[in-house]
Amino acid sequence: MNTPDLLEHPAAVASANGLRAGLGGRIREVPDDFLVEEIPLVRPSGRGDHTIAHVEKRSSSTFDLLLFLSKAVKVSERVIGYAGLKDSRAVARQYVSLPKVSPERVLAVHHRRFRVLAAARNEKPLKIGYLQGNRFTIRIREPNLERLDAAREALEYLVARGVPNAYGSQRFGTRQDGHLLGRAMVHEDWRSFVDNLLGRPRAVEMNPKIVEARQAYDAGDLAAAHELFPIKHRSEKKAAGVLARGGSPRDAFEALGPGPRRIWLSAWQSYLFNRVLDQRVRDGTFGTLLEGDVAWLHDSGAMYSVRDAAAEAARSAARVASPTGPLLGYDSKPAGGAPGRMEQRVMDENDVDPESFRASHCRSRGLRRPLRIPVQEASLEAEPDGAVVARFVLPPGAFATVVLDHLMPASEAEALASASAVRMRE
Repeated sequence: MNTPDLLEHPAAVASANGLRAGLGGRIREVPDDFLVEEIPLVRPSGRGDHTIAHVEKRSSSTFDLLLFLSKAVKVSERVIGYAGLKDSRAVARQYVSLPKVSPERVLAVHHRRFRVLAAARNEKPLKIGYLQGNRFTIRIREPNLERLDAAREALEYLVARGVPNAYGSQRFGTRQDGHLLGRAMVHEDWRSFVDNLLGRPRAVEMNPKIVEARQAYDAGDLAAAHELFPIKHRSEKKAAGVLARGGSPRDAFEALGPGPRRIWLSAWQSYLFNRVLDQRVRDGTFGTLLEGDVAWLHDSGAMYSVRDAAAEAARSAARVASPTGPLLGYDSKPAGGAPGRMEQRVMDENDVDPESFRASHCRSRGLRRPLRIPVQEASLEAEPDGAVVARFVLPPGAFATVVLDHLMPASEAEALASASAVRMRE
């Protein structure tokens, strides 16, 4: 199996607006610097067996929220519905659904990191993707205000032409290695899986106890690794415990259950999607429909094959339709023509066989995702204290950090480090 340079920087995708030096600055100094608010498709009806709760969470993952609610109202985590996962390093206002729990009971729940803003009955639960979009308000501290006008022009460019729909760094975890775990799962390389899960400490890990646990694993002291991993690192602690009791790497993987597996598999699919998108941004066609493309209609999410690129030019220019890239699986619809050949090159470079996604431990039919998405209600405003506040709305599944990646490179060198800055062809 090829190992493409440890697959570093999995979220890196070429710039699409030509901004060689942007605002610089920092985000996420405190949770309030990054606010995301779900925009629901419909409002609760006021009747039915489900309660839709509008919840604000702070410095917590969506899974932390589900665990807390399940304990607070005595229901299983598995039956709590939600429309999307929200970043833990933020303040997020999102909706969840709870079956056979009254609004009054939910409203009575209190916690320092979770706050129930409203609750009402509804006939149906929430499902993934059941959103209009997400509204972001992000504070950029210590930006270079001399570049604010250039950043505003770059943002206007993205509003007019669309943003590359990359998966942001959050998809790949704190260590930026979720795709490595997913790749090992798909290839059934269980030794590589446990080595990446339990060992190889990285500079981004600030907790010295976790670094010590990983060092113990790398040194072969499985019992010490199991003891050192904090309880919050449930997957690592459980896998290390299996190995310490004499289990095999495959046994350690099997002990982890379906939840983490879905996240790691998705990270691998996301990495491969980003590699396809990067190529389309670099050649200037991520928003241009080519013969053989599988096109995405933005108003409905319907897809169709492009047979005549000239006939589709008006649709792609008006951002009515965009090309798609694969989230690979055993039954994912391939593109044809030049787009299909480029997608096949990415698969070949990464030793990907779509049939390998058929295995029971990583079963995925595959999907396609638009390569370009709209950004709406966008602005950059300077604050009296010198910070800049970015505001915009994105469709479900899009990453705010991807928009910021196009606006915040502090220098030309930094912009070129992630990818060569290119413009979409007119």
